[in-house]
Amino acid sequence: MNPRAMASQTFAAIAVVALLGACERTPSKPPAATVPASAAQPAATPSTTAPAAETGQDTAPPAKLDYVLPGALAPDTGPAQLRALFGAEQVEISDHLPGAEGEEFRGVILYPKDSTLRAYLYFQDSQQLRGLSNVVVREPDTRWRLDNGVSMGMRLAELVRLNGKPIRFSGLDWDYGGAITDWNGGRLAAKDGDPVIRHARLDRNAQASTADNAYPSGDSEFSSDDKGYPQQGELLSVGELRVSFPGEDDL
Repeated sequence: MNPRAMASQTFAAIAVVALLGACERTPSKPPAATVPASAAQPAATPSTTAPAAETGQDTAPPAKLDYVLPGALAPDTGPAQLRALFGAEQVEISDHLPGAEGEEFRGVILYPKDSTLRAYLYFQDSQQLRGLSNVVVREPDTRWRLDNGVSMGMRLAELVRLNGKPIRFSGLDWDYGGAITDWNGGRLAAKDGDPVIRHARLDRNAQASTADNAYPSGDSEFSSDDKGYPQQGELLSVGELRVSFPGEDDL
């Protein structure tokens, strides 16, 4: 598929349903992505050997957990599997998961009391909590990261180096602002046949200036190599991580 066409579809999905992807998905567990050598980090997935599953008690968390997305999460992961992986006390079913424009959804909050591990899980069937569709992390101090090397707080300039090509994204300062819409066929672009889509969203960082033209804003697409915003590579950073398992064919 043409990279720009694929990016437009992704951006359209974000704009219509915010955090709830609705593209075709396969129900198999997604393979781990290859992390470029320049951003290699220790491989990590939530342990699939959970004491709760072995003892029949779902209140104890696993002995060891690392936090990478998608990791052990897959389209068929539901509340029971989440309790086995993370411990029952770390899995909260909520009717108030945040969406765009003030909308709220029913889903699961992982680690609701721990900002470093909190994650929001959205489902195709929000009432029965079936068909995991999106896992979203927003906390600045999160320990979660994507398995392709992208992590919270990564500057736009670093993201471009990791991708190996310029990146296109929506302007900031609106509900869907900062969403990366096109990896331009770089290393971070979705691969054909991969059932998982990895997303990052940009936001202003602590160094962001309030001066005019410091970074792009508004409902338009911009490029990381736009000479009209020479500071944006340092002023914009990853402010949200997301993986999606789009589709409805396995419900």
